Amino acid sequence: MKKLLITLAVLCTVGILPAEFSAGFARLDVTPPLGIPLVGYFHHRVADGVLDPLVIECVAVSDGTNDALIYCVDDLHLTNPFFAKAFPAITAATGVPRDRIYVHSTHTHTGPADWPRSGFSEEENRITQLYADLRIAKLADAGRMALSNKAPATIAVAKTECRNISFIRRYRMKDGSVRTNPGLTNPNVKEPLGTPDETLQLIRFKRTGAPDIAIVNFGTHPDTTGGNKYSADWPGVVRSTFENGIGGGVKCLFLNAAQGDVNHHYRFPPPGRAALNKQRAQNSRAIATHMGRAVAGAALAMWDVCEDIPDGPVRGAVTAVPMPTNLPTADEIKWVELFDAGRKNEIPLSGMEIRTLTSPGSRVRKLKNGPDHIDILVSSLAIGDRLAFAGLPCEPFVDIGRAIKAQSPFGTTIITCLTNGSEGYIPSTKAHSEGGYEGLSSRFAAPTGDKLVAAQVEQLKKLK
Repeated sequence: MKKLLITLAVLCTVGILPAEFSAGFARLDVTPPLGIPLVGYFHHRVADGVLDPLVIECVAVSDGTNDALIYCVDDLHLTNPFFAKAFPAITAATGVPRDRIYVHSTHTHTGPADWPRSGFSEEENRITQLYADLRIAKLADAGRMALSNKAPATIAVAKTECRNISFIRRYRMKDGSVRTNPGLTNPNVKEPLGTPDETLQLIRFKRTGAPDIAIVNFGTHPDTTGGNKYSADWPGVVRSTFENGIGGGVKCLFLNAAQGDVNHHYRFPPPGRAALNKQRAQNSRAIATHMGRAVAGAALAMWDVCEDIPDGPVRGAVTAVPMPTNLPTADEIKWVELFDAGRKNEIPLSGMEIRTLTSPGSRVRKLKNGPDHIDILVSSLAIGDRLAFAGLPCEPFVDIGRAIKAQSPFGTTIITCLTNGSEGYIPSTKAHSEGGYEGLSSRFAAPTGDKLVAAQVEQLKKLK
C-alpha cells in the first residue's frame, strides 16, 4: 500500500510539472530549374542562371503540447492559390494546425514565380506549376524535419540598430508631386516622406545538446541584385555571414520586417557608397553583400548579450479582416483606356506611376467592377508572455510596423511582411493620401493602414 501511494504521488507530480520548451531547425535547397519566370518588375524576365542558392528554412517551436512552424522562403511572395495547397500539405505532414503555421517570404526580386500566370507561355506555366508543387512538398518536408530536430531550449532576445542601409524611397518633389525612386541625384527632390525604421531584433534559442538557432528581423526591400539569375539577395548574405561569424553549427533564419516604402538607395551618396554603386556594374552582388554583412554584423554584436526571457505556451491566430478596396476613379479608368488606345502621351503621369497604373495586373483593371471590400488574413504567433510574431500578408509601410510594435502587449514583437499571403502594398493612411506609386497600385483604400494596425494589435492582445 505504501509503495502504491508513493507511485501515485510521483505520477501526480509528473503530471503538474511544466512542459519543456524546445526548438528545432531545418533548411532545404529549393533553387529552381532555369526557365521559370522571375517576378518583381513590370517586364517579363526568365531565369537563365544562378548567383546563389534559394532555400526554405523552418524553425519549429514547442511548449511540450503545442507545436508551431516559422518558415522563411526565398521568394518575392507566395499567393493565395499557392497557400490553398500548401497549408493542408504542411498540416498533413506535421500535424501542426493552420493557425500555428507562419510562412514568410523574404521578397527577393530575383526569385521565381510561385504560381502560373496568364502572361506566361504554356511551357513557362508548366514548369512553374511543377516547381510550385515541389516547393509545397519541400515546405511540408522542412516542417517535419524541424520538428524532428527539436531540442530543449531557452529564449533570449536583443534589440539594436542597423544604420545607413535602409532609406525612405518616397519623396516630395519641388513641384509638390510625390515620386518613388526619383533618382539618386535628382535635383528636383525636396524631402523624403518619412524616416526608415532601423531597428534590428534578434531571437536566440539556446539549445541543450544541439547548436543554437538565431532569428534575425530587419526591414527593407531586397532589390539590390536585379538581372535574370536566381539570388536570395542580401537576406541570403545575412544568413551565411551570421552563421560563419558565430560558427559551431549555429543556424540563422531571417525575417523581413515592414519594408513597403524603404530600400537601399542612398541619395547623394558619400564617396565610399558612390564607389559601391559603381561596383554593381561589375558585380551585381556588391550592394547585397554590403547590406547583408551590415545586418549580420549588427546581429553578431548582440549575440552574447541577449536578455533571457521566460518561455511559455505556444499559440497562434489567423483572422480574416475585411478591408475597403481602392476603387479606380473615372480619371484612372480614362487613363488606362488612353494607354490601351496607344495614347500614352496624354496621361498626366510618368515613371513607376504610369507603369503600375497600366500594367496587365493593375488595380484599375482588377477593380473596375468592384468589389467594395476584400478580406486580409492577419496572423500572429506567441511564445509565453514576452515574445510574439505579427505577420502581415502584404508590403506594409514602416509606420505600420512601428505602430504595431508600439501598441503590442508583448515586450518583443517581430513584424514580418508577406506572411501567409500577398496582398500588395499597404501604405500608412497618411502616406496613402499623399499619393505616389505604392498608393496608386494598392488594391486597398487609405483607411486600410489604420485598420490593419488595429486588427493586428487586437489579435496580439487576445493572444496575450
